[in-house]
Amino acid sequence: MKNISRSISVAAFAFLAALLFSLQSCNRSESETARTVVTGDTLSGGRLQVAYVNVDSLLTNYQYSKDLQDEFMRKAESKQATINQQGKSLEADMAEFQRKVENNAFFDQDRARREQERILKRQQDFQALSQRLSAEMQEDQLKMNAALSDTIRSQIKVYNATIGHYAMIFSNTMGDNLLYADEVYDITKEVTEFLNGRYKKSDSTPVAPAPATKK
Repeated sequence: MKNISRSISVAAFAFLAALLFSLQSCNRSESETARTVVTGDTLSGGRLQVAYVNVDSLLTNYQYSKDLQDEFMRKAESKQATINQQGKSLEADMAEFQRKVENNAFFDQDRARREQERILKRQQDFQALSQRLSAEMQEDQLKMNAALSDTIRSQIKVYNATIGHYAMIFSNTMGDNLLYADEVYDITKEVTEFLNGRYKKSDSTPVAPAPATKK
C-alpha cells in the first residue's frame, strides 16, 4: 500500500504541476539581455520577454516540496500501518472462528451466533476505518498540493518582480506543454535556487513575499 500511496502522490503532483505556472506580469524591461528577449514580427515589431520552467525538475529540487512530500508520506504510512494492523487482527479472528466451527468447538448455536455477529461487526468497523483513513490521506494530499501551489505562485511573483521581469513564464510539465523551446529560455535552475534561498526549513515556511509595489 506504501507503493499505492506513492503512486497517488505522484499522480496528484502531476495534476498540480499543470496548475502552477500560468503567470503574467506587467513588469517589462527594455534593458534585458538577448537571452530573455524574443522579437516577433507578428507583434507589430514589439518584443515579448518570455521564459519557461521545467515543473518536474522544480518539484524534485525545491526543498519545500520535498519536505511536504516527506511529511505526507509519514502520515500516509502511519495510517496505512493502522489499516494493515487492524486487517491482520480481523483475519486472525475470522480464522479462529472458522476453526472452532469446523471442530464443533461451540457448546451451543446461540454462542456461535453471538460470535459470528461480533466478527461481522468487526468487519463493518474495519471497513469504516479503512474508508476514513483513506479519505484522510486524500485530504492530506489536497492540502499539501494547495500549500505548495500557493507558495510557488507567490514566490514566482516575487522572483519576477525583483529578478526576472518577464512578461510571461510558461510551465513545461513532462515535456507536454512546449513542443519546442530553446534551452536558453529555461530558467528552472535559477528559479529553484531563488525558491530554496527564500525557504526557511527551521519553521518549514517560505519567506513571506514582499508587498507588491505599483509603478
